Amino acid sequence: MKRARSYLAANQQHAWLIIAGLAALAWLMLYRLGSLVSGLSLTEQHAATSPVGWHGLYHDALYLPLKVLRSLDFYIFPQHGLTLTRLPNTFFGALTIISLTWLVWLWHNRRTALIAGLLFAAGAWTLHVSRLASFDVLYLWALPSILLMNVALQRKPDKAYSVYGNVVLWGLLLYVPGMIWFLIINWYFQRKYIAKGWQHFNRWWQRFAYFLLSLVWLPLLIVNVTQVSILKTWLGLPLHLDPPLTIAKHFIGVFVHLFVRGPEYPQLWLGKTPILDIFTLAMCLMGLYFYSKNRQASRSRMLGSFFIVGAILIALAGPVGLSVLVPLLYVVAATGVAYLLHEWLQVFPLNPIARGVGLGLVTLAVVLACTYNLRAYFVAWPHNKTTQTVFRYHP
Repeated sequence: MKRARSYLAANQQHAWLIIAGLAALAWLMLYRLGSLVSGLSLTEQHAATSPVGWHGLYHDALYLPLKVLRSLDFYIFPQHGLTLTRLPNTFFGALTIISLTWLVWLWHNRRTALIAGLLFAAGAWTLHVSRLASFDVLYLWALPSILLMNVALQRKPDKAYSVYGNVVLWGLLLYVPGMIWFLIINWYFQRKYIAKGWQHFNRWWQRFAYFLLSLVWLPLLIVNVTQVSILKTWLGLPLHLDPPLTIAKHFIGVFVHLFVRGPEYPQLWLGKTPILDIFTLAMCLMGLYFYSKNRQASRSRMLGSFFIVGAILIALAGPVGLSVLVPLLYVVAATGVAYLLHEWLQVFPLNPIARGVGLGLVTLAVVLACTYNLRAYFVAWPHNKTTQTVFRYHP
């Protein structure tokens, strides 16, 4: 508490900006949460009536993080309506936005983090997934959280919060179908830092706590994956594989949906509109160019591995959806913004007019992109006739 008070006293202006940002984020997540559409979708209706609590978790522990939050929500409010049914998802949606913004801040700088955070928070896909009672939000949350905790482990391998925080996150993500493959990739790229953390924690009670946090997640998981069908789901595989030609078509479709036009999924999206607005798409392509130039770097290889594995799992038509890759596009777009501003300010290092024009144009583009996405979600989508036919169920 003393450390927190001293930080607030020394950084009062920043503290108020953070508080204002969190308040704006809470408003964005909660505004018309239960009234934007007139009812629940079939997926949400299933979420509202599915078993919760220990009995429900023991017999179906997949998607554990969200189910635990739903259990608390439904226990406190037994008569839950549309707002309370969707409320647990908004927590993970807000956590995803904070994680991605924080990650970009640590990787680049405060200005780029602000731009990326605004683009991602106002992104229509982020709002759809974060404000809908489905399991997609866990895939949205997963990779930014992994990458953020990786930075903590790399920079502070001797700190308890970085070591134990990673172990807890890995344990939670083990219950999200398909995430085991991303965790294996992450463990491979972070093996040096994991070993450093182990070496720093050389007391018996520290290593005992490490083992305990590693093993405590396994019994409930093992009980649930003993059935072949559940094991396939946990691995991110469908119950029945499509023919190879269909899988190849789906694999190409992943790139089409991400970069050209969105999927026809009225519960989650508006028609065939692109997932990325034109500015974010341009910055994403610039970020891809930067990473391709630096493809031997560990970060480039890890992001590329995440993307390829995610595209394969989506193409297999299992439980993993596009939400697992969308945050990566915004991370790459943030790198594109940082690269663009770096190149611009390098050309005009001392010209205040040129610097102001460059920053002003980027700011204008961000405002227009955010306005476009907010209108697409809050205005166009709920008034679409197809959307209205999907959200017709009531708790």
